Amino acid sequence: MTPPGAADEAMRALSRLTNYERTRPDGPRAFDLARPRRLMELLGSPHLALGRHVVQVAGTKGKGSVARYLAAIFGGSGVRTGLYTSPHLESPLERIVIDGRPIGEEDFARAVERTLRVAPEGTTFFEAITAAACLHFAEARTAAVVLEVGLGGRLDATTVVPTTHNVITTIGLEHTELLGDTVEAIAAEKAATIRPGVPVTCGVDPGSPAGRVIVARAREIRAPLHHVPAPADVACEPNGLRCGDLLLPVLGRHQAHNAAIAAAAAAGLPGTVLRDALGATVHPACCERRGGAPVVIVDGAHTAESVAATVQALADHMPGTRPELVFALGEDKRLDAIVGLLAKRVAGVHCCRVDLQRGRAAAELAGHPGWAGRAIAHPDALAALAAARAGAGPAGVVLVTGSLYLAGALRRHT
Repeated sequence: MTPPGAADEAMRALSRLTNYERTRPDGPRAFDLARPRRLMELLGSPHLALGRHVVQVAGTKGKGSVARYLAAIFGGSGVRTGLYTSPHLESPLERIVIDGRPIGEEDFARAVERTLRVAPEGTTFFEAITAAACLHFAEARTAAVVLEVGLGGRLDATTVVPTTHNVITTIGLEHTELLGDTVEAIAAEKAATIRPGVPVTCGVDPGSPAGRVIVARAREIRAPLHHVPAPADVACEPNGLRCGDLLLPVLGRHQAHNAAIAAAAAAGLPGTVLRDALGATVHPACCERRGGAPVVIVDGAHTAESVAATVQALADHMPGTRPELVFALGEDKRLDAIVGLLAKRVAGVHCCRVDLQRGRAAAELAGHPGWAGRAIAHPDALAALAAARAGAGPAGVVLVTGSLYLAGALRRHT
């Protein structure tokens, strides 16, 4: 039996490892696939026993949503399915899921303890939890596993796992200090996940600069490539997207493209029921509409590009709405650009700090001149949410955005 509190102890042990989700890597040399490969070997190679279907999902945006859609499709076809995503919102147990249920505390503690017992020197947080996930999936005898890439692709720990299908969602400028400062360079990092002869489904326009890089890579290693364009027939309704006779309970036109990519990647699965799987999938903190009066939209957008998509989603689904904003932002994010996107679309602005390592101070955020004096600094996220709710009133809307840590801190309170 695993002793009480073992899951907390496992997290404390993991927290002592270098975690590049919380600290900046000192360049690409921080990543080395030799470590996760060696770790898998020392664990008995669980990454080679994940099932008949193993899909790796890479991309700048949409990879978490596509991964969840794919896992739902596999599960809907009666296949025992593992899903590995990152980062987590509230608990690391969210990252390791089988058939829609997060790993239990005892199983998590056992997998982490076994992993850390043999981990080579220098193993990172992400490498360790990726290995623990593979160990759990192998022991649970999954028939399918969907793996979301953490960062980039070429040197991501999930890339040591052999795949039967690969997905690349979109390409944009991200983590340029690590992946390169052009879309072509970033596309090359994502395209490196494609394996010789393994089919790949891609949402990137093959005629674009990034798309040409992916096409060249697939052709070079003879990987069948299928391009999925964004659906044209999409209607935005207050509670979701209408795609023909299918209603997706999500906000944002980009989610229709994510659903189409997942459906294409799952084509040919026996017994797959796409409609039920896609229509029932919820994406936490992805422009997620929560209940209550006022309605609260919880969103983890933290780049200018993702915030722009959130602003457009609100305009499409709730035209004319000017929500009260709860806002936090990391110090490495483009504050001027993000304020410029939000300032004209929101009413009151309630700033706070949730990431004590890399988050900007609430006073700094509230003092930005782009808010035109409408922003207030709050001592914590709950105080900011309470003030935003009061400002919106029962019939209004509150938007929580700017930080995954903020979304994780407030989602349970909405």
